[in-house]
Amino acid sequence: MPADSRLRHLFDSEAISNLHPASIDKQSLDTIGMTDLVNQNKPPDESQWLIAAGEGIISNYPAVLAVVAPYAVPQHVHFITLLITIRTALQKKLPLITVYPSDALAKRGSDPPEQPELLTGEMTYLTIEMDKLSQARLPQITILTDQDRRTGFLTQFPLGDLVLAELNRPSSTAPDKQSRSPSGETSQTESSSSGHAQSDVNIDSYVQRQDLPTRLGKLLTFFAE
Repeated sequence: MPADSRLRHLFDSEAISNLHPASIDKQSLDTIGMTDLVNQNKPPDESQWLIAAGEGIISNYPAVLAVVAPYAVPQHVHFITLLITIRTALQKKLPLITVYPSDALAKRGSDPPEQPELLTGEMTYLTIEMDKLSQARLPQITILTDQDRRTGFLTQFPLGDLVLAELNRPSSTAPDKQSRSPSGETSQTESSSSGHAQSDVNIDSYVQRQDLPTRLGKLLTFFAE
C-alpha cells in the first residue's frame, strides 16, 4: 500500500495537516524550530512518495502519523520528515504513530535513492529525539508491515514504546507462540507452520490490516484515560 494511501486509511477523514518537508507551512516549522534545517535540505515534491506524514484524527483522537513507503531505501528525506513528526508530537503533546515496512523490501529495489541515504548518526539522533517523547509520557506506537519470509519484521528506523505487526493474510496463520528476549520482555513470534522467519524485534501484538484503525483507536483511548 502506498504511504499516502495508508496514511489516509488510518486517519478518520481527509482533514489532514501535511507534515512532509516539501509541503509543511513555514509557521509550523518555526514552532518546532526546524525552519533553517528544512530550508537547507528541502526535498523536491517528487520525494513525497517515499514517506507520508500528517497530523489528523484517529477514532476521535488527534495524533501525528508518519508512514515510510514500501521499497523505499532509507534516505535523508526520511530523517527530516520523521524529525518533524517527532517534534510536532512533542510540541503539541500528541501521540506519535510510525509505520515502517520491512527493510528487505528496500534491498530488493533496483532504482537508486532519490535523496542521500540515511546516515547512522541521523538514525541515532532520531532515537534520542524519540526518547524525549517517552520522557514527556507521550504514546509512541510503531506498526511494522510487509514482513519478509526470511528476515521477518526488521527495520533500522527507531521503534516506539509499543510495537504492532501487521498481518495481511488470513488469521489462521497468525502467530501462536511467544519468545522472551534477553531483557525478559515477552513477544509473539510467527508459528513455524506459517513459513515466516521469527523476528528479532520485540512485537507486542499482531493485527490484521483491516483491523488497524480500530486497534489504534482502542490504544489511544487507553492512553487518554
